Amino acid sequence: MTKGNPINVYLYRAKQVHKHNSDLFKRFLLLKEAGLTDIHFQYGPYGKPFVHVPDVHFNISHSGQYLAGAVSTCSFIGIDIEQIKPIDFDCIDFFMSEKEIAHFKGIQLLEEKLDYFYIIWTLKEAYSKMLGMGLHMTLTEISLDNQQIKSTCKDVFCHSIMVDNLYRLSLICSQEMNINIVHITEDIIIQELKHNQFI
Repeated sequence: MTKGNPINVYLYRAKQVHKHNSDLFKRFLLLKEAGLTDIHFQYGPYGKPFVHVPDVHFNISHSGQYLAGAVSTCSFIGIDIEQIKPIDFDCIDFFMSEKEIAHFKGIQLLEEKLDYFYIIWTLKEAYSKMLGMGLHMTLTEISLDNQQIKSTCKDVFCHSIMVDNLYRLSLICSQEMNINIVHITEDIIIQELKHNQFI
């Protein structure tokens, strides 16, 4: 484990992910991690939500039954979670660098190819979300070197883990962070928000 600030990454498994529980999840994160009770979301030019509170950065992602999210008061962050499914690998030219494609082609086992695909995809999506650009950037110009992204901006710190052997979760931080996974339920979210008179 490297030295760094701790960050809680929350995982919420919902029966169904929709706008309402996504909004409650964001409010829960900002209350729990930054103590914010009066929350007004604004949106960047590419749709990234933010709050006008100094040094409060948050990001969420959802795939399948999972919502994943984190808040930091000391680092820019981006997060992505993807359900692992068989995929047509022809799309690697869209987001992998030449170096990554060479590594990908050298992998023999299909299962390992699939895992590498999702590691690169989720890390790059998390990176673009950290910058607030979504997929409005040229991902092939970013290359992963030992899970350390090198870009024209600066180095950032990468974390990528499996969830339930069915999902790949990646977090990008502008500062070195130690992640702590926190599983929560709808009851926990509702209880916390009711206690603080959110709902």
